[in-house]
Amino acid sequence: MNTSKIYEILGIPFGFVISLFYALTDNYLLSIVCLMIIVKLCLLPSSIKQQKAQAKQARLQPKLRRIQKKYEGNQQKIQEETQNLYSREGFSAMGGGCMPMIIQLIVMTGLFQVNYHPFSMVLNIRGDVLTSIKEAVMPLLTETEAKGASFRIELYALQHWNDIRNSVAGLTPEMISKVDLFLQRFTVFGLDLSHTPSVKVFDVYWAIPIITGVLSLAMSIYSLIRQKKLNPEMSKNPTMGCMMLFTPAMQIYFAFLFPTVVGIYVILSTIVSFAQMVVLNQTHSPQKVLARLMVEETVERRSKEANIKKMVEMKS
Repeated sequence: MNTSKIYEILGIPFGFVISLFYALTDNYLLSIVCLMIIVKLCLLPSSIKQQKAQAKQARLQPKLRRIQKKYEGNQQKIQEETQNLYSREGFSAMGGGCMPMIIQLIVMTGLFQVNYHPFSMVLNIRGDVLTSIKEAVMPLLTETEAKGASFRIELYALQHWNDIRNSVAGLTPEMISKVDLFLQRFTVFGLDLSHTPSVKVFDVYWAIPIITGVLSLAMSIYSLIRQKKLNPEMSKNPTMGCMMLFTPAMQIYFAFLFPTVVGIYVILSTIVSFAQMVVLNQTHSPQKVLARLMVEETVERRSKEANIKKMVEMKS
């Protein structure tokens, strides 16, 4: 199975979700927003877990510093004792892990596929009618477009819809009306959602990578400031500063690779993530999380002590 086929299969579930929301809203961008909300809700437990992990890591810092001082110069022993400490405390250094990032990448790839298969994945036009649509648009393509038509042909058909809508066999008035409406909703603020920003052509579409980079940088700066308050020692690590710049740079890079609709998804997702981070920093602040942890540990310790006392009394 080739890579393009795998990508198409990956887009099927996202096509189903977008198609469902589009049927309910008659708005393509709003359908993307609904998908983003679902993804954020699914990732919320992971975000809360990450907040708790960061708070617990801050609490372990004094013990980690004692280990580093005691075994200074013996890196192997430091790593061994650190792992033992994490194991005793039930702490995972991975925190929320890479899963949120992996899920976001999968969603972006899925949206990419949906964007290039509007007839089959969103409008549910398949079979002989879809084949006729593809055949009708082929003579209108340039030589360059025709070479890569197998992947983008549905998008080309949408772009040439007014030229082929009356010559496709099997199209019903209902189908034509559905595509007409979808085509009207395929632009946002004058931006064609299928267009991919080009590094070589400076135009209005550059707004997508720029906004993406600025939002990502703001979020990284906020995270770094928060980390300095939470864990001053870790914030001194030079990799923290590198990551602050690396993440926005990668977001800008991807914004130039994916169509505008994916870039808009990333912008909306970043805004929601930023707001979520601020809210969680209030509802699950390190102080509150550590206070809960101390209460839970106290309750657990007293419970163990009570059980031990009962066992001793039973033996005596």
